[in-house]
Amino acid sequence: MSTDVRTQLEVNTNYFLNLVAFTLLYYEYFITLELEVSRFWGLRFNVPNVLFFANRYGMLLGTIPIVVQYFWTTEPTPHKHAICQTLHVYHEWFAVVTQTIIGVMLILRTYALYERNKRVLGLMVFVSLGVIGTSAWSIIAGPAAKLGDEVFQLDLYIGCSSGISFSQSIGLASAWGGMGLFDSTIFILTLYKALSRRTPGLDLVTVLLRDGSIYFGIILLVNVANILTYVVATPYTRGAPTTLANVISSIMISRLNFHLRDPSLSTMSGRFSHSGSATLTNGAMFSTYMDPSTCGGRETTHQRDLNPNGIELEDSLYP
Repeated sequence: MSTDVRTQLEVNTNYFLNLVAFTLLYYEYFITLELEVSRFWGLRFNVPNVLFFANRYGMLLGTIPIVVQYFWTTEPTPHKHAICQTLHVYHEWFAVVTQTIIGVMLILRTYALYERNKRVLGLMVFVSLGVIGTSAWSIIAGPAAKLGDEVFQLDLYIGCSSGISFSQSIGLASAWGGMGLFDSTIFILTLYKALSRRTPGLDLVTVLLRDGSIYFGIILLVNVANILTYVVATPYTRGAPTTLANVISSIMISRLNFHLRDPSLSTMSGRFSHSGSATLTNGAMFSTYMDPSTCGGRETTHQRDLNPNGIELEDSLYP
């Protein structure tokens, strides 16, 4: 097989993987739009709700320049090369921003699961800041291509060349490895909570633990595949699953939120202690229970809509 044919196959791999990612993203949006309307529209704006829409519509709209990056059809010119370079940098920063939003949503979710434990929050923030710092370093001042390791940009009629040298791929692999470390931290915390709880049956905590485990398993597989491409793949297929990894992460976190607001959860074991009119669709996420004995016997807004595990459905995660 000639070098030209091999290179074309590498470029085609990028085309197909990104086409799969774009198709999955927009198909998922349309089949879940009804869920979004019924479970999120009309709620007041607070941090969890804003993050949900930032993730969902940030991915939908922010992916458009990446579609251009891979499928812009025009003759290769210096002007196109310059725009392609800008799109390439945009793609890297877009991945950082997307993963940051998803990370914040996972932190809030786990923070609430641990009933606002400050130590748990501190651990998650510490790990996430390390990941963000590593990702920013890989983009701004990561390893440069060494002599003999350069990857020349191709003159492509369709899309932009996406060649990455092995030296540059090390920094990008480190960034994605950090994201994998963060996901692993969230999973370990979730698993510990699952093993330490004693309440049987299907309730809100069980749903959170189940969905969190499924999320981690899928994201772990995608991230590992992406990291491996940076380490063992050829120059024009390194990082090819990046867009797919971002899309799947965004879809999975949206699904977690949809499941959390499933109205059927309101029928689980003693969900509401007052009026039965409250449902999952009325709150933004959930917040932690405050024992009346710690409030001087006074009833507070945090004493509403409790489940047996001390997790309540509230309009905000914050007091």
